[in-house]
Amino acid sequence: MEIQRESRLNLKRDTILEAAIVAFRDEGYECTSMDRIAELAGASKRTVYNHFGSKEALFQAVVARLFEAAAALKQVEWDPERPLEHQLADFARAKTLMVEDEASLCLSRVVLGVFIKQPELIQEVLARAAEDENALVVWLRRAHDAGRLSVPNPELAASMFWAMAAGALFWPQLLEGGIDPAERDVIMNEVVQTFLARYRSASG
Repeated sequence: MEIQRESRLNLKRDTILEAAIVAFRDEGYECTSMDRIAELAGASKRTVYNHFGSKEALFQAVVARLFEAAAALKQVEWDPERPLEHQLADFARAKTLMVEDEASLCLSRVVLGVFIKQPELIQEVLARAAEDENALVVWLRRAHDAGRLSVPNPELAASMFWAMAAGALFWPQLLEGGIDPAERDVIMNEVVQTFLARYRSASG
């Protein structure tokens, strides 16, 4: 009985969260009310507040969901049998997928706007997201241990890779709109090849 109750609560929480994602995405943070979210979720406002104590807390949960989805895309496992180019391209591709989906793009723009105006609102979520950016660090360590790359400081190398990928692929789409797929692939290859020119070992 307790398990069923918990399952119902989790389902209701997810329904509210999905409704909040739609509301924030379509109406923006400032214009979205808890009444509107309750309406979209088919729940009472009291139920919404029982699950999320405030609009700020609900928005933080939405942002956390967005970053969790982005982090999941970056879980690329080291594979000694695959070319380095293909594996690094998977990481770079992950940086573009979240803004190639129109719904995620709109929500990302809302999050950016809130971050500019109220950075303290999502500072904690951003700190947790930064902790999830270690998949590439792990990958680089394994490539280094295998002698394929020379990466004495994988944390620094990972930050450089993400800076290039974000600057060339993520931010232009977020701020200016979509990139033609053929152009995107050319840019992605340039990011990967530039990175490998710096870190590929003599035997790599």
